Amino acid sequence: MPRPLYPATLTAKHQLSENTVQLDFRLEAGFDYQPGQFVQLHFSFQGQDYKRSYSISNSPESFRSSQQLEIAISFVKGGTASALFSEAEPGLELSIGGPFGVLTAPEKYDGRIILVGTGTGVAPYRAMIPALKKLADEGTRILVMMGVRHRADMIYEQDFRHLADSSGSIEYRACYSREKSLDTSANEYPGYLQNQFPQLNLSPEKDLVYLCGNPAMIDDASAELTALGFAPRQVKREKYVFSS
Repeated sequence: MPRPLYPATLTAKHQLSENTVQLDFRLEAGFDYQPGQFVQLHFSFQGQDYKRSYSISNSPESFRSSQQLEIAISFVKGGTASALFSEAEPGLELSIGGPFGVLTAPEKYDGRIILVGTGTGVAPYRAMIPALKKLADEGTRILVMMGVRHRADMIYEQDFRHLADSSGSIEYRACYSREKSLDTSANEYPGYLQNQFPQLNLSPEKDLVYLCGNPAMIDDASAELTALGFAPRQVKREKYVFSS
């Protein structure tokens, strides 16, 4: 059965990095979601109808108090959605469908949770922050790993650093594939996210790994985890496929 569409109005646009913005939409009552899910934006552009999928980047608690849905979008050269939203101003009206997806936080977990994301692939983890705090308070160990090319490309980093500072059970790592100077005291690491796996003492029996973002990263990371003995139920994945 198709999910209903909700009328939405763009209320604000925030620059997160040179190529990424956060769009805030006001929705009418009735919409709800689990942290980690995504929505589809339905819009018209130059006489054609389109829909594009994006992860929700704010928590359900934040949404219920503000009725503002936050979505992070990276612009793609030649992309239809990029052309629209790069120029969009508050007041733009469209429809939102969903929620969709199973990249959601568990209510309880006895082992360790490892959240791996590139670019806007960290957005669903930001929506999980209250849930992650609750899990950490109950004894779950959590590692958040974010990867981009350069430091200036990182989004929502302070949210995750504050999360890590809030609990001794939560660790944060930033990985840069093309940054020349790194600050090891700030948990900055060189290379790709999956290069970190040998240092993590991974347990296929106890660790639950989330992968979100660039398809190449997800494929490489999944192959490495499979080689280490991880079963499909211990790896949650969501690829970001860029549409023109």
